[in-house]
Amino acid sequence: MNSAAVDPRVRDAAIDWMVRLQSGIMSAADHQALQTWRQASATNEQAWQRVLSLPLLQQPGAHLLADVTARRALEAAGPNQQRRRHVLKCLCALGLLGGISWQGAGSAFVRSALATYRTGTGERRQWTLADGSSLWLNTASAVNLDLTADSRNLQLVEGELALEAATESRGLQVLTADAVLHSRGAHLLLRHDRQGTRVTVLEGLVQLHSRYGQASLPLEAGWQVRVDGRGIGQASRVDRFMAQAWLRGILPAERMRLDALLAELSRYRPGVLHCSEQVAALRLTGSFQLDDTDAALALVARTLPVRIERRTRYWVTVVPA
Repeated sequence: MNSAAVDPRVRDAAIDWMVRLQSGIMSAADHQALQTWRQASATNEQAWQRVLSLPLLQQPGAHLLADVTARRALEAAGPNQQRRRHVLKCLCALGLLGGISWQGAGSAFVRSALATYRTGTGERRQWTLADGSSLWLNTASAVNLDLTADSRNLQLVEGELALEAATESRGLQVLTADAVLHSRGAHLLLRHDRQGTRVTVLEGLVQLHSRYGQASLPLEAGWQVRVDGRGIGQASRVDRFMAQAWLRGILPAERMRLDALLAELSRYRPGVLHCSEQVAALRLTGSFQLDDTDAALALVARTLPVRIERRTRYWVTVVPA
């Protein structure tokens, strides 16, 4: 099977469907909705097949729920779908450690499932670390943390974080797949996705290194830069209010293209959210609530000459009105 990365939103939607399927409460209509979701795109089907191929679903002569440990874990999770999905992820990760992997033993799926801190799709959380630093994670994000006497490392596996390091703490090394950052008492934002890593410094100073060469850059407060396979990009000024808006549950848009807005909103909901080519270039300005993406879509429909077309709750398209 193709080893290309699967979009985390599609992956989570596939896991949601698997949890519902394993729960035994799916109706005939639900089964049809699952088929519709699988057939909606090759990416959906690829994600579904990868979920089916996980070792816990491939035990000889046994279905996942026939495994007593898995059954008890899912039953203990109760009806809460988010908690059940988290349990299933952990069970899958434990199975993956035995050999077969989602995308290899070092895959982001495994590392995310076993991360020190993790948020699900649409979830934002804050933690106070042992040294007094504050860590926030945005939707579908994962961080591994190693704070010991000999090591002070924080790794952003996927997603987006805000870190306000305690001023009295020792230096901290922050890592992503693209970059290595060294800071002391800095307040920074990091976002890692398929396009690379965006680093934003709100307070303090960060020494930034690219993993793709010897390039390095001291990044001061009020500046941001993207690091990708080509190295460190051109630094630019940042609007602090706009950069931190997700911490308040807001997506601000200023003459933003509709396709770009929907790409951002889609990070906060499972499944697929996109628009037709006819309306992709429409622009709009406003503030959209990240905790209620349906309300945000309704606002889009009131603002622009478009309508919201829903095949299922996992497949939504914005089309001309």
